[in-house]
Amino acid sequence: MDKENYLAFCKTELRSVFLSTKAGKPDNKLKYRVEGLFHAAKLLGLLSTDQANAIIESEHQAVFGESIGERLKRKTQLKQLRESDPDAYFNIPTIERL
Repeated sequence: MDKENYLAFCKTELRSVFLSTKAGKPDNKLKYRVEGLFHAAKLLGLLSTDQANAIIESEHQAVFGESIGERLKRKTQLKQLRESDPDAYFNIPTIERL
C-alpha cells in the first residue's frame, strides 16, 4: 500500500467514525482504530500533526457541516441552556439540537 492509498483509507475510516456519531450510534472501537491509523501515519512520517489535524477538520466539516470548534461551542451552549432553562432548551426543535 502506498502513501496515497493509506491516507485515503484513513480518511474513509475517519468519515465512518463521524457518520456513525452523526447517526447517534458512536463506534468507539472504530474511533480508536482510526486514532491508531493516524498515529502510525505520523510515526512513519506520512503525515505531520498539522496535516493530520487538517484532514480531521476537513472530514468533520464534510460530515457535520461545521468545524470541530463550532460544533463544540454549539453543544456546550445547548448543554448550559438545558441546565439553566430546560423549557427554552426543549422549545428548540430537536433537529437543531443534534
